Amino acid sequence: MSIRATDRFLTAVIVTVPAALVAVLAGRPDAAALVAPWIVLLVLGLSRRSLESPTVSVVASAERVVVGDDIELTTSIEGGSGTISVSHQPSAEFWRRGEEDGPPANTRTEGVIADGAAELTCVLPASEWGQHDLGLVRYEVTHPYGLFRETGESAAVANVLVHPTPTQLHNLLAPWMVRRISGTHGSKELGRGIEYADVRPFTSGDSLREINWRASARSDELWVSQRHPDRATDVILLVDSFVESGHDVRTTVGLAIEAAVGLAESHLAVSDRIGLVELGGLVRWVSPGTGRLQLQRLTDGLLSTGLYANAAQRDLRVIPARVLPPRSFVVALSPLFDERFINALFMLSGRGHDVAVIECATVASENSSQDEGVAATRLLAGRVWEAERQIVRDRLAGRGVAVAAWGPGTHLDLVLSELTRRRQPMTRAGRR
Repeated sequence: MSIRATDRFLTAVIVTVPAALVAVLAGRPDAAALVAPWIVLLVLGLSRRSLESPTVSVVASAERVVVGDDIELTTSIEGGSGTISVSHQPSAEFWRRGEEDGPPANTRTEGVIADGAAELTCVLPASEWGQHDLGLVRYEVTHPYGLFRETGESAAVANVLVHPTPTQLHNLLAPWMVRRISGTHGSKELGRGIEYADVRPFTSGDSLREINWRASARSDELWVSQRHPDRATDVILLVDSFVESGHDVRTTVGLAIEAAVGLAESHLAVSDRIGLVELGGLVRWVSPGTGRLQLQRLTDGLLSTGLYANAAQRDLRVIPARVLPPRSFVVALSPLFDERFINALFMLSGRGHDVAVIECATVASENSSQDEGVAATRLLAGRVWEAERQIVRDRLAGRGVAVAAWGPGTHLDLVLSELTRRRQPMTRAGRR
């Protein structure tokens, strides 16, 4: 806390000091009588100057919100007296990264400390996903009689997790390999299920419920129906957090996080085990699991995804074997800019994992004010860049890894449909 005099104190001093000198030196007590109210104000104000400084604490209404929700911050003041003004200054990332308008206008509240306590409330909008702190809380306490003002700041008590807006998905990627656990993905093997596969003659031990009466009526023996069982699978979300200069990194990673959250919710809803691997400046992982608690773990891991420029050679071999189970379905979310991440995809495909890639790419903005020369140069550079991107996609397709591009403004369901279409010709013998 820092204490400073207000304009009222300076005015009182400027008025009373000359009047006191005139009253003493010139023998004019009436001059002192004229400024008697200011003298009384100074005496009372100085007598209250040594009051105990207030204790300020901040509490958020929720620790987890969704983008677009509001967070209510309650500032509690204990001790002190007078009027208080509280200004919340959260980090710029809290409401919107890159916004130049500054914080919302309703982040400043005022009140009066009555009986040594007060509570002030303000509302902050959460417009950007991520793990944010609430920044600093600056407050000013004006002492009684308004001669002195104390200023200070306090940090908020906890971080706030802002979740991306949930994406409702109607399509799911069908894995090539499944576990022997009931789920919703069709298996190539035969067993009890819903999807019809074939018929065969009745043998000892077959259930009467499996008899195909229509096929049996056309022959002299009983026939039973064979079906494909529904199985669950292990899905590993592989998020690329390598930083590539010269690109809209924030938007690109934002697309990856949004897709990862949507895929995690959809696959957990059909009893799949979901895991997470972040490969980039840091290597972090969440072991596969099921249930709502696993969704919370995955979301926390995704929201804490960091963008760190690092030239080190990151390798998936540092990840424990339980994080990448055999025959797992790896969905990579990457702009495919960094060669280290591409090599990791080749490594996973070589190990026998089922790999699919959602290419999170942003569309370059067009500037109509450019002259013809600059526009032609940018057009040529764009064609060269797209040719390089196509070479990367062809390299992955040659290893049996399908790639579908996703950009802003496109629903993720359309991307999943396109990825499913491209994966169908790549079915490998022996996978089921």
